[in-house]
Amino acid sequence: MSRDRPSARTQLARPAAPATRSSPAPAVVRTAALLGELAAADGPLGLSDLARRLGVAKSSLSNICAALEDAALIRRVDAGYTLGHRLVELAGAYLRKVDLVSEFHAAARSLPAAAEETVLLGLLDGSDVLYLARHDGSQPIRLASDVGRRMPAVCTALGKAMLSTLTDDEVTTRLDRLDRFPVLTPKGAQNAEQLLDDLRRTRARGYAVDDEENTEGVCCLSVALPGGAWPPHAVSVTLLKARTSERLRERLVADLHRLANSLPHRLDRP
Repeated sequence: MSRDRPSARTQLARPAAPATRSSPAPAVVRTAALLGELAAADGPLGLSDLARRLGVAKSSLSNICAALEDAALIRRVDAGYTLGHRLVELAGAYLRKVDLVSEFHAAARSLPAAAEETVLLGLLDGSDVLYLARHDGSQPIRLASDVGRRMPAVCTALGKAMLSTLTDDEVTTRLDRLDRFPVLTPKGAQNAEQLLDDLRRTRARGYAVDDEENTEGVCCLSVALPGGAWPPHAVSVTLLKARTSERLRERLVADLHRLANSLPHRLDRP
């Protein structure tokens, strides 16, 4: 069976643009915002479109784009710009130097049951899940998003596991920054009140469940890294709904707890 590409629901979400007010280096802030817009776009963006989205004069933005193009951080495609290959090299270098990621891969390979499945590592960034690493098991269908992608935390087991480590007030504060409450399928939480109820159940049982809330026919289980890791991190297993059974779920949850407890925990919450 061929491996599926990620669902359209795994499209990269646009991170919030940083504010330039009182910044000692506004050009750097604009550069970061520009890269965020290109990362979130479905295709190349022209200079006029970028200037409008960022609220920056075309003349100023043109100089930034020229410098980024020279550095291979962006590249010109037809009349627009998209991300450049240098970012792949930088991302790869970052991941190679992150002990958490390398230890995740080593530990995931040794799990009794979950090693055969798709296992993910992510962190909570605002109201999004940012995927840091993925272990591909022996299952023939790929069910998980790519490393570096984002998803609304409320629609994923990873996200709900990490949100459950926060207080209800902290969760509500993050949700208040959203334009609208994310809903991807009818089975997911439809509002903040339903999400908070779900998070209370998650805390009580010790793991989060995504039962076709992200993608129909797909389920996910997740456990947050213990010890107050900051930002919150979690690990998850993704599998087809048709393959789930109570016995398999018990084995996968046990593996996730084993994996989460084996990874280094950062205790630097501000």
